Amino acid sequence: MKVRIVVLLFVCACLPALAQKTDDTSPLRKEVWEIGPWGGGGFGLGTASEFRFVNAGVRIGRVLTGTIGDGNFRGTFEWASDLMPLYEVRQDDFYTTGPQHWVYGGAFNAVVLKWNWVANRHFTPYFAAEGGVLFTKSEVPAGDTSRVNFLPGGAFGMYVLQTPKHAVDWSIHITHISNASLAHNPGINATMQFRIGYTWFK
Repeated sequence: MKVRIVVLLFVCACLPALAQKTDDTSPLRKEVWEIGPWGGGGFGLGTASEFRFVNAGVRIGRVLTGTIGDGNFRGTFEWASDLMPLYEVRQDDFYTTGPQHWVYGGAFNAVVLKWNWVANRHFTPYFAAEGGVLFTKSEVPAGDTSRVNFLPGGAFGMYVLQTPKHAVDWSIHITHISNASLAHNPGINATMQFRIGYTWFK
């Protein structure tokens, strides 16, 4: 069921790009700013499978290079950051005997290092390494842990170009949540989260 939802979201994101003609030059082939809002959510993996996440934010990035390489693997390098005023966690009862509940939080990824593959005129896939900090109103995971957690992880995504200055951005994120032993540190070893957003290039 989860896989079907992801496929459906991806198809919906791709349809507008296939229905209209874009410029032959991807905006990500040169030094350019990007900014755009996004929303998403996901779930924990393995022993953390009962955790749920809902988040929303804004990404701001800058392509730092021109096109590097040749053929289908040519691309550009980008530094971006995510500001996330909404990062809610639905607590699992794996570590406590209390009922499940939502914990409000906010986060930011100060470091998002991206490689954009720019060979295709309609689609621009990318890979990213991410790192940030999550602040929550109560401890995550529940118990004698911490309200501050770190968010190392990686992502694979795709821009679906609408015009030379606009794109739908769809991505999958694998994120580890840990307080780095600031307190008792059971952590959330792995989460899978999905995002969809809209990006402007300038």
